[in-house]
Parts: sequence; structure tokens; C-alpha cells
Amino acid sequence: MSYSVTYEDDFLLREIGSIATKADVAITELIANAHDAGASEVKIIFPEDIGGVITVEDNGIGMNNQQFEQRWLKLRYDRRKHQGSFVEIPTDNELSKKRLAFGRNGVGRHAGLCFSDTYTVETWKDAKKNKYVLVLSSGAQPIKVDSHCESEASGHGTKISVVAERHLIDLDELNEIISARFLFNPEFKVYINGNLITLSEHPGLIKETEINPIGDIKLKLSLVDSTSVSKSASQHGVAFWLGGRLLGSPSWSIQGRQVLDGRKTFAKRYTLIAQSDDLLDYVEADWSGFKNDFSTIELITDQISSFVKACYFELSKTELDTAKRQVFSHHKSDLRELPKLAQKELYDFVDTILSENPDIKIELLELAFKAAINLEKSRAGISLLHKLTNINASDVEALNQFLDDWNVCDAMVILAEIDARIKVIEAIQRLSNDHSVDELHTLHPLIERARWVFGPEFDSPEYASNKGLRKTMEIVFKKSFKKEQFLNSAKRPDIVVGENSSVSLVGLEQFIGELKKTQKVLLIELKKGGFQIGRDETDQAKRYVEDIWHAGVDSSQPYIKAYVVGDSICPKASKFQKIGASESQQFGEVHAITFNELVRTAEARLFLLKENIENRYENLEKNELLNELLGEPEQSKLDFVSGQN
Repeated sequence: MSYSVTYEDDFLLREIGSIATKADVAITELIANAHDAGASEVKIIFPEDIGGVITVEDNGIGMNNQQFEQRWLKLRYDRRKHQGSFVEIPTDNELSKKRLAFGRNGVGRHAGLCFSDTYTVETWKDAKKNKYVLVLSSGAQPIKVDSHCESEASGHGTKISVVAERHLIDLDELNEIISARFLFNPEFKVYINGNLITLSEHPGLIKETEINPIGDIKLKLSLVDSTSVSKSASQHGVAFWLGGRLLGSPSWSIQGRQVLDGRKTFAKRYTLIAQSDDLLDYVEADWSGFKNDFSTIELITDQISSFVKACYFELSKTELDTAKRQVFSHHKSDLRELPKLAQKELYDFVDTILSENPDIKIELLELAFKAAINLEKSRAGISLLHKLTNINASDVEALNQFLDDWNVCDAMVILAEIDARIKVIEAIQRLSNDHSVDELHTLHPLIERARWVFGPEFDSPEYASNKGLRKTMEIVFKKSFKKEQFLNSAKRPDIVVGENSSVSLVGLEQFIGELKKTQKVLLIELKKGGFQIGRDETDQAKRYVEDIWHAGVDSSQPYIKAYVVGDSICPKASKFQKIGASESQQFGEVHAITFNELVRTAEARLFLLKENIENRYENLEKNELLNELLGEPEQSKLDFVSGQN
């Protein structure tokens, strides 16, 4: 039994999508076909009434009978594969610029079907003209040549004719749409009913840059003030011009992701032009938008969004200052109760939010600012006049000599870091007392950020998981943990999860000669809330240290410091033990500590340093706007403690 494939009546209409239903899209496609044929001009006749004849005639390269059959009658004709990416230009058209072809999918050529089920193609070159009448069909083929005749002709070009039986639009509307769809090019002219259409230009340039989001794809971004040329807000937004043709309609959303709130004054005034010759393969057949290649378009959207926000922040300074004033005015009394450093931090906090999210609604900004004030208030009750009971007089003198080399800016940078660390410690203190807290996802990240508590040598950005250490983790911990207990091994193979604990490992790499090797390893085993550390836990940590040392990391056998952190420690468990055959052969140590001990150690270090610094730099840099809003006298210069330089 033999089978045959047939086509439904409306197959081709559904295949070409909006080209078959929207007159402006259909005419745009026919103009694009003329462009891709190397034409220097296109003449369109567009009737006002049903029954009139639409014609689109160009002086492009034309086709012979064989080319018509191979190109026009082949569904989904791959233009780039058969003709290349560039346009073939007739020698007598004398166009100076090379053209990238818009066409990729071979669907725009059938745009005449938007207006009728029958259309005519006349195309001439090499002294011959071929005329074809094409009719929408079904069954064995979705479109067929109803008649064909050949005659003599001079020159070259193509003319498409169709009786307007449906989908007519207003002539003025068509003129306006077409003028906005193609970038101005003196070598490519479009006439509608004898009138030259003024193609799009981009005057009013404000700022421009070039981005290279991925691979060989490049885009030129130009922010333009479009109030003088745009007739409606629909022309504002991000406008993608690919090879000189507009993709879809300008919008402040790309693939559903909002770049800017279109209701903003900025959005109604400016347009972001994104020009590229490298994105034609990502375009839908009807040029309504991009294909669903989210990874590439997302990267482009991210960089466009960053550029637009930077421009918005720069050009909307007055609007943003108004929002800032409003937020500070509403919370003036709360701000006055806070220390100077806290006031400046909050001011910078609002600045950061507005710079990263210039479109943020004032209600959300108010909520964020109120939450930040409450956080600062929770810290304000802790005394910063803590006595220096843990260091002797000589240490204080040494600290003072060290601070003599600092200025106020240095002090503020260090204080900001101290404050950030205090927040981490306070969070650990609160959460470690809550036995319902998930230690893996909540406490473990905080403990890792507080590595400096376990010793100054661990307070280094160079501490990180490396490939050799991850391999060691797999060798050692697969003995006592199942594979599925590794926390998302593709992202964090340095953490394993047990029934009552989670373990993380970080290593410090240092150069030995010309080779970089792991010299020290910090192992943190974090027990769940309420867990008491006993002999079994410290013995297990000891075995981990021994296994890691024997397994090695890369080609080295580093010194390993292990900390088991829990709610309490059994009196019979050892709080500290060294590991090694002898004093001279030690390769590791194990510490058992509680969360409370961890917090107390951190507080003693942090508050002591913070107090000494703040005592030396009582008056920090003030902000003019903040002073004005709080009703304080203007101060533009740094003040130092009386008697100090």
C-alpha cells in the first residue's frame, strides 16, 4: 500500500503567519524582498478601496525561469545556503554599499496572499520576462502556478500584483508604518502611490556605546532623544535595527523582560537604538521579534538593561534626588537617633538602590529604607565604648601608632567591613539558638563568611575550593557519605551533608617555587541545632584529618585545622588535640567549640577594634543633602578630632 502526503487548504497561510493577515507586515516583506534583490528603488501602488490592484515593483536583479522555480516555488527556501548572506546587486544600479540580506526563511515572497488567494509575479532579466499567476492550493501542493508566459523585455526587476480582496489598511497609516520600518539609506528609495517615503533616521544622539555580549555578536547602542521625530509613545523603547531594518516594534520589554517602566518620563522621551548585523539568524520569519533563543537574547537584554539604567540614572538625576528627599524626609526623626556612620550607610544604601534600580517604585524604596533603619537600630543598642580589657598598654600604643598613618576614608572603609562582619556574627548568634533552623542552607553560609574567627591565617580571599581539594573530598567522604549527600556536586562539591551535620572544606594555595600548591586546609563540621559534641564527633573529625592528609591535595600534603561546631560539648570530649606521630611530625589539629564561643571570640575582636577606630575618628564625612534634610549646618569638609591632624 502506498501513501501520499497532502496539504490542508490553508496550510500556506498558516505557514507564513502574520504575513498573511497584516497588510503592513505583508508590504514590509515585499519591500524587504526588493532590498534583497539588490534594488535601488521600490514603487508601490496601494489602493484605497477593496477591488483595487496592489503592485510592488523593483529594479532588482530579477529571475529567470529556472531561478523562479528553484527559489520562489521552494517552501522554506534557505536563502543564505543557496545565495549567501550578501545581496547580489545589478551592475547598473551602482550601489556603493554591500548589503546583508534580510531574508532567511523564504516565506516573505508569498506576502501577496495577505490580500487574495491569487497573485501575479512578473520578473525579467537577460532580455526575457516571465509572468506567473500563482494560486493558493491544497492536496498535493499548497500553492501552484496557474499560468506562465514568456516574452522579451529589457532591464531587470520584479513586479508583484494582487487584487485587494481583504486586509486593506488606511494609506496614511501604511505610509507612517513603512517609514519607520527601514533605516534611511540614500541608495534605497521607497515610493507609495508616487510619493517618496522618508525612511527612519536617528537624530538627537545623547550617548552611545558598543557591546559584545557573546561570541562574534556585536551591537551598537545609541540613546536618542526622540521627542522631535516620534509621533507617538509606541515608537519609544528599545528599537532593534538589524541590517537597516526594524525588528518588530520598539518596546521597553525584550522577550517579556522589562528594561524600563514605560510610564516613566524618561521612557516617553528617549529611544534606545540597538544596531547589529549579527542577529539576523535569531529573527522570526515575519520579523515580529526574536526566536526563543533565550540564552543569547538574555545576555543581550542584561547588557542593554545596564546601559539604559546608567543613562537613566545620569539623565534623571533631578527625579531621583526628589525620590531620595522624600524618603529621608519621612524618616528624619529616626535618622537623627542613629550614629553618623549609620546615617551615611543608609544614605549610601539608598544611592545604591537607585543606581541599580532607577525605576523602583517609591513605595518599595520606602519599605527597603524602613527595613534598613530597623536593622541599624538593632545594632545601635550595643555599646561601642567597650573597654580594651583584652590588650595591654603596649598593645594600645602600637594600635595608636598604626592609626596615625590612617585618614578618615581609611577608617570608614575598615569600619564598614567591621560592621558587615558584626552583622554576620549577630545573625549566627540569633540563628544558632533556633533549633528549627536549617544549618546547611542558613548557618553554613554564615559560618563560611566568618572564617576569620578560626584564625587570622584564614582571613584571606585566596581561600577557595580547588579541583584538587574537591577530588580529595570525594575520596575521603564517599567512605562515610552517600553520593547523593554531596550538596549539588556540580556547584558546591566542597560540602557534604550528613544526618546530623554538614561538612565544608576550603584550602589556601601558595606558590612553592614555580608551582602553586595547597598548603593549609580549613575543615568546618557544623552540627545541627541542639546537638552536643561528644567523643565520637571529635574522633570522627580526627579521622577526617588523617584521611585528607593521606589522600593529599594535588601533589601536596597540607596542614589541616578541623573545627567541630555544635550547641554544647560533652565534658568527656576533648576540646583540642593535635594529630601526628610526634611533635615534629604534626600535620593537623581538631577543635571542638560551641556557637556561643564562636560568637564571643568574634565580638571581642571586632568591637575592640571598632571602638578604637571610632574614638580616633569621631567626626566622619558628612553629606550636604543629608545635613540639609536633617536640619544640620552644611559641612563639606572632613572634621577631625580636636588637636589631631
